[in-house]
Amino acid sequence: MTRKSEGNMSVHKARFGAMLLVVASLGLLGAAGCGGTGAFTWVSELPRSAATGDQDFLIRDTDTVNVRVYQQDAISTNQRVRPDGKIVVPMAGEFVARGKKPSELAKEIEAKLKGVLVTPVVTVSVEQSAQITVSVVGQVRNAGAFQMDPGSSVLHALASAGGLSDYASEDKIFVLRRSLPQRVRFRFADLRNGDKSSIGFGLQAGDVVVVE
Repeated sequence: MTRKSEGNMSVHKARFGAMLLVVASLGLLGAAGCGGTGAFTWVSELPRSAATGDQDFLIRDTDTVNVRVYQQDAISTNQRVRPDGKIVVPMAGEFVARGKKPSELAKEIEAKLKGVLVTPVVTVSVEQSAQITVSVVGQVRNAGAFQMDPGSSVLHALASAGGLSDYASEDKIFVLRRSLPQRVRFRFADLRNGDKSSIGFGLQAGDVVVVE
């Protein structure tokens, strides 16, 4: 066997190993979420702040951030978060926006503007947010990771995965989220019928939807 052939074989082995690792990871994740045991909370029992993700929302790269300084149009600005996670505010300078809540960033800008304005009042909102990645595993037709708009519902995630498989339990749909201590449980009938608590649960980056 030539060195070139040996090199090609090594590359193929490496790619195959990587594919096996991905498949194994998805399998373990599905097993962890789909086991018959384990604590869960029905989505209807969640506080509104946890369901909408208001407390967990963080600014990310490529988000478009609206910075409004009360009665100061010259300082107010719309900025797209740069790849280094920063934005620039006139007369205040450069700020790291990535990984912060809008309210946290507003306080930082206010503190910086106190040297320029007497009583600065700053509000920060995200006008256009980058898409998030949500994984869907278990008894769906096309499991995988999908790009979705922030706040998309579990029903949107299931549709992206081609819907439930013939073996799915329609009342055993779960969302795994690192910031929540337990799995959040859904019924497909509630999602399909527009139940407010079910549809109102907004997905976040890194969420995993598991169908048993």
